[in-house]
Amino acid sequence: MRMPSEFVDLHCHILPEMDDGAGSWDAALAMARMAVADGISTLVATPHQLGGFSANRGAAIRQQTKRLQEMLDERGIALSVLPGADVRIEPGMIEKIRKGEVLTLADRGRHVLLELPHEVYLPLDRLLGDLKRHGLTGILSHPERNQGILAGPDLVPSLVRAGCLIQITAASLLGGFGSRSRSLAETLVRQGLVHFVSTDAHSPRSRPPLLSEAYDRVAALTSQAMADQWFCHNPAAVADGRPVAPGNRSFTTPARRSWFRWTQAG
Repeated sequence: MRMPSEFVDLHCHILPEMDDGAGSWDAALAMARMAVADGISTLVATPHQLGGFSANRGAAIRQQTKRLQEMLDERGIALSVLPGADVRIEPGMIEKIRKGEVLTLADRGRHVLLELPHEVYLPLDRLLGDLKRHGLTGILSHPERNQGILAGPDLVPSLVRAGCLIQITAASLLGGFGSRSRSLAETLVRQGLVHFVSTDAHSPRSRPPLLSEAYDRVAALTSQAMADQWFCHNPAAVADGRPVAPGNRSFTTPARRSWFRWTQAG
């Protein structure tokens, strides 16, 4: 079912010595080999920034990304790695982005990968507006795993209407984060409320950088064209610093449109 287009992964904790991702350079290289074997040609290295990772500075992420790319090139591993960050939402974030201390995705100055606390949902309307005023677009990472959104999934369409882009985790579609996250991920896919599917990989073993199986699942739920859009074309646009439209197209039949029935999906 796979299309020949190359995958672009916007969310990957592949840089060692920075967060809870790759534990060593050997692990990072193993992740890179797995990614290439699975069809990924480009990935954005997104170590955590802010929150409990305030020591991770933009300059250090750029330096580690450059070092990893050099190691890949030396070994003939055909993977392009770009600098970025998984940014915990906190006060003063936008100013740190403007100063280059906190990174946008692919360091292009356009898209910011936003991370909510796992346990709660925080209102994002004001932040999204502030980002827009500074020429930035927010991408919310893995909303299907946030406890507040799981309790109130109707928050997601309101975020998309506000201009937020949505990134879900590939493993969520395969049950890797439990049945509730899988059900919500599938509902978001059917409702067309997804813009990117990424790995959020952390290691070669427990959370590897794989997309192909989730791609096939999305193609089955929607179409190959939409799967290609969310796994290839949209993330490639972000990697190039080009805009991505927030509009959505629903693949849900009228009898299953209610957001209050999302737990019955899949």
